[in-house]
Amino acid sequence: MEYIGTFVTAIIVILVFYLAQIPARRQDKELKKMQDELKKKDRVITYSGLCGEIEEVLEDRVILKTEPDKIRISVEKWAVAGIDERTLEKKEEKENKKQNKKEEHQ
Repeated sequence: MEYIGTFVTAIIVILVFYLAQIPARRQDKELKKMQDELKKKDRVITYSGLCGEIEEVLEDRVILKTEPDKIRISVEKWAVAGIDERTLEKKEEKENKKQNKKEEHQ
């Protein structure tokens, strides 16, 4: 009977660890999908903190153009942490302001 209790406890511990990994695996899949779908003109940030605009997409890496000096850097796709939302929001705001000014002048 002691062995059954130990076996059940071991199964429960294994099950808890397995279930705890499900969200992490989902995040990994989403990150891999984002990295595979990178395209020219996307603004990204790397795990090391580099920010830039993708100038060219190669098979396993991307060429980033950094600001403000327009330096080109080759970065592995796996090193891209995500899309840089901060710069996209600012860029969209500028475009909206320009459109509003054009509409006001017409």
